[in-house]
Amino acid sequence: MQRCADAVFRPRRTTTDQFALLWAVGRQEGIRQNDLAGELYSDPNTVTAMLARLELRGLVTREVCGEDGRARRVRLTPAGRRLMERLSADWEPMRRRLREIFAGDSGQEALRILDEVRVEMTQVRAEILEKHADCGRRARGRSRPAVRSGPVES
Repeated sequence: MQRCADAVFRPRRTTTDQFALLWAVGRQEGIRQNDLAGELYSDPNTVTAMLARLELRGLVTREVCGEDGRARRVRLTPAGRRLMERLSADWEPMRRRLREIFAGDSGQEALRILDEVRVEMTQVRAEILEKHADCGRRARGRSRPAVRSGPVES
C-alpha cells in the first residue's frame, strides 16, 4: 500500500510518510513536534528531518511552544494546506477502491481483525518503549566504576 501511495504522490514530490505528517498536522494544528512523532509511530529524529525538508519547501512552520521553550509546535502553511488538498484528491480513487474491497461482511471482518492487530501492536510497542526507557533510566542512574591509577593486583 505504501509503494502504491508513493507512486501516487511522487509527481508532487511527496512521500507517503510526508503525506501522513502533513495530514496529522492538518488534523491537529499546532501539534507539538514530539507528539507528532508519537502520532506517526516514528522516531523523533526522523520526524525532525522530515519537518526540516517540508519547512524548506514552505509547507510547514515550527514555532517555540509557549508552555515549554524546548518544545516546538508545527503548523501547515497555506501552501502546505493546498498541497494536502491536492494529495487527498490524488489519493481519493484508491480510497474508493479500498472501500469497495472492504465492503460486505467479509470485508468488515477483515477490518475488525486488522483493528485487533493495530490495538495489539500499539500495546506491545508501548510496552517495549517503556521497557527501553526504564533501562535507560537505570543506566543513567548507575555510578561509574572507580578508575585506578596503578597496576591491578591479582
